[in-house]
Amino acid sequence: MLVDNIKIAFKNIKERKSRVFLTLLGIAIGIMAIVALMSIGEGMQKAVVGELSSLSDTIIVTTGSVSVNPMGGGFTESNVDRYFTERDLDDINRINGIKSSDPVTFSTGIVEFNGEIQTASILGLDADRIADFFGIEFLGLESGEFMSEGDQNRCIIGYSVAHEYYGVEISVGNKILINNQNFVVSGIYKEQGAGMSIPTDDYIHITSRDFKKSTGQENITGVLIRVYDSYLSNVDAIADEIEFLINENHGSDDFTNVITMSSILESIQQVIGIIQIVLIGIAAIALVVAAIGIMNTMLTSVMERTHEIGIMKAIGARNSDVLIIFIMEGILISIIGGAVGISLGILGSEGFSSFSGSGIMGSYISITPVVTLASILISLFVAILVGALSSLYPAWKAAKMSPIEAVRYE
Repeated sequence: MLVDNIKIAFKNIKERKSRVFLTLLGIAIGIMAIVALMSIGEGMQKAVVGELSSLSDTIIVTTGSVSVNPMGGGFTESNVDRYFTERDLDDINRINGIKSSDPVTFSTGIVEFNGEIQTASILGLDADRIADFFGIEFLGLESGEFMSEGDQNRCIIGYSVAHEYYGVEISVGNKILINNQNFVVSGIYKEQGAGMSIPTDDYIHITSRDFKKSTGQENITGVLIRVYDSYLSNVDAIADEIEFLINENHGSDDFTNVITMSSILESIQQVIGIIQIVLIGIAAIALVVAAIGIMNTMLTSVMERTHEIGIMKAIGARNSDVLIIFIMEGILISIIGGAVGISLGILGSEGFSSFSGSGIMGSYISITPVVTLASILISLFVAILVGALSSLYPAWKAAKMSPIEAVRYE
């Protein structure tokens, strides 16, 4: 009997092709948006994990005078003068699992170019560590190259410093003055924007030796730590130990801030998840409109087929049979629309990959959308659910018709 009801529902759909086409178009658009956004979101997750996984062994340690905002705020200097000591560095190096620890110096500086003067953030770090830490693909350089060990008076500047700070853009090879000291621009970072990546836009990176010469400072405000691969599962424990030892050295519970790259990655993934949910929620509006369209189509169909419903009941059709026929009709419309939407969503997400060079989260990450079986099944389930719920009231209305009055209806 169920098969017969499905056949009747399918026959009724074919008799109203134009109206059904417009109805399932709404479903197709909503499902297309959901599939495309889910696959792009999955691709974003995969891209971020892939890019930052190379830094999963990294721990960033800063003092109270310099903090790191993992959501894009970068290094922030406060009025509290706190610096690491040689004892702190020795204690860090004695911890099991530490592969290397590189001091970082940070200050603001006066930067002059083409007769204009601006203030910028200056970061001092050994040349090989700058390339190691900031040379990953989605940070990387827009142009130029990283410094080599032994280079002097060379610098890497952020995108904003190069293109926005001055009336004339800075190019690789240009000379700038940092605290009245000449530096040659060796490279320019890619634009990061105000997103959730490791910031470089407003920074100038120089070697530790040049930092001391240009600023007159050598106080250590941060330490860049790498752990051995065999200790990757213990990164959080090592970070906790570092924080405890340094705070104890200085008799303070909040002397230092310790951040692992895995915690930054988790924060980024959480935000991506929230963005994805919001986008899918917006796409769901199209499904609400489509649901209204299905309900309108089914109510119109009930009115047009009142006489037919009366005859069906007169020859023995039960209320449940009529109910199932109309519900199945709505579900079939949704399944067809869902299938079209899934196909368009897959094609749309693939087309998006050609634009994956554009900034995501303020960074240039190559994104390849990932269409999963789960996203397809979820989308199909949503389409069926929308169809069933939207046709429930029209089907109930048809099932409750009096067969005598329905047969008389013209």
